[in-house]
Amino acid sequence: MGCGTDSSQDSNSSTSDSDSTKAPLTLEKESFEEEKTPAPKIVLKPYKFKHQIHRYTTNHFVNPLDGDILISGSFCELRGNHFHAGMDMRTGGIEGWNVRASADGYIERIKISTRGYGRVLYVRHTNGYTTVYGHLQQFKGAIANYAKDRQYKQRKFEIELFPKSGELPVKKGQIIALSGNTGGSGGPHLHFEIRNPSGQSTNPLLHGLTIKDQLKPEIKRISIYKRDQKVLHSSGNYPYMTISKWGDQIQKKKPINLKPGKYSFGVWANDYFTDKKNVLGINYCWITADNQLVYSYQINKFNFSQGRYINAHIDPFLKWKDRKTYVRLFKERFNPLPYYQQKNNGNVIIGEGDSVVMRLYLKDYAGMIDSVSWVLHGDKNGNEFTQPVGGGGNEVKRVKNNTRIQYYEWDINVPKKSIYHPFDFKLKIKNVKPDMLSKTLQMHYPFTPLHSYINVTYTVPEKWLSYGSKLCAFSMEGSRRYYEGGVLNGNRLKFKTRSLGEYAIGYDDVPPTIKPIQVGKTYRFKVTDNLSGIKSFTCSIDDKWILAEYEPKTNIISGIIPNWIKPGEYMLKLIVEDNRNNKSRFEQKIML
Repeated sequence: MGCGTDSSQDSNSSTSDSDSTKAPLTLEKESFEEEKTPAPKIVLKPYKFKHQIHRYTTNHFVNPLDGDILISGSFCELRGNHFHAGMDMRTGGIEGWNVRASADGYIERIKISTRGYGRVLYVRHTNGYTTVYGHLQQFKGAIANYAKDRQYKQRKFEIELFPKSGELPVKKGQIIALSGNTGGSGGPHLHFEIRNPSGQSTNPLLHGLTIKDQLKPEIKRISIYKRDQKVLHSSGNYPYMTISKWGDQIQKKKPINLKPGKYSFGVWANDYFTDKKNVLGINYCWITADNQLVYSYQINKFNFSQGRYINAHIDPFLKWKDRKTYVRLFKERFNPLPYYQQKNNGNVIIGEGDSVVMRLYLKDYAGMIDSVSWVLHGDKNGNEFTQPVGGGGNEVKRVKNNTRIQYYEWDINVPKKSIYHPFDFKLKIKNVKPDMLSKTLQMHYPFTPLHSYINVTYTVPEKWLSYGSKLCAFSMEGSRRYYEGGVLNGNRLKFKTRSLGEYAIGYDDVPPTIKPIQVGKTYRFKVTDNLSGIKSFTCSIDDKWILAEYEPKTNIISGIIPNWIKPGEYMLKLIVEDNRNNKSRFEQKIML
């Protein structure tokens, strides 16, 4: 029977089940006896997807931008190592759009950073919810004055502030900022969130905001996994195969012959709203076997503390190998996310001679659906699945609990909380790469994600100790290298990381470069660093600190000399320091 029972316990969401969602029953064959009445045929109703019911305010919040809402990023869209927390609203590829308070309230938090949301505002509202406005170009009015005053008091560009309740009140529709491209933004837009009183991010569309959605979700490929825990732990993924939506297995329902066993599934799919320029996330999905539920998920809110569990929600191996994000259509034991409902732990058990019709459905918030179906057939001579081998190692050690690995000069400590499941940690020493001191350590492979940091220590040869604090660790991907830092204590350099792959020890004793672009009342400098990156900068007039802004994406430090500095001749000075404490200085006399 296609959905035979599994001895493991089911994992269900809070959505209530009707009788139609129960696992199909397997009836034993009875020997023929003339006097007995044949057993009645049991017919189960087809599974019907139900939206979870949430009580959200639907008339409290308004669009924070003027005009229609056009989306470049959706709620819970799959990002690198997290779910997208809100919606990204397009601003026509430019900065400077008016950003308005979505409802009455007060400024609860202000943050200015070169990372993350960049320049961002948090507004607390009368209903207990908080709205978030990220990647802003500048604040407006009293908010701008408040932030700048604190920057001068703390003599810092990057700052985080928590005004008192009601200290900075705002009204619905009030202009509080201009849209921008600050922080980790990949282009001009407004990042907008609505968080509930518990701090969870919720889908803004559930609060009555309206958008144009003219395109349905689109299924691209299906992945099929043979649920072999031994292979998962030894190779980093289950044995698998993938099929295209446009292949004969789906278009012509050509049966997929599988050896008897336990199987689960995944999907690579996209959603779109008005065009296909931006790939968006999918919030509703379900899969059935012979019309009975195997698995479903729906995401309406999430906890930020669980964001990194996206690595349990998707297939990290296929993301690394094929550069495509497949969502697992089964919940692993190491996945605590609450979005799922499933039967038999998301497995379909195929026996010799079984034929099972699988159907997969994706649904967007506007109600548009894409679906595909395929047929599985049990056959002892069925398809051989691809083994997920990412490469070998000269040394292999099973990582399960708190594990310490000593390999040549490297000492690696892997806490239990850092891993999602046990796996064989593979190591290999490779040749020295350009500009590095040590040989390259292949510290397993990037397809195995880490949930939290591991600690790595390198025993430094005596001849390198003269580099002192300039010694540091780097990770590498092809010809690209990434600064990982490190602290030297005696002859041991220690650093932490949440990524596996190639590592080496090098040094950075080269200070940043400063190139003046404009020097005067308004000033602009291009600053770059060859290895470790910019850590801090200070701009001053006759040694009096003045506010300057730094944008890492353009490598520009800029500012305007404040009006309280009277006309005259002054020394403008800029000091820039990188992450290994190498400093550069620019000085020039200017007339104001």
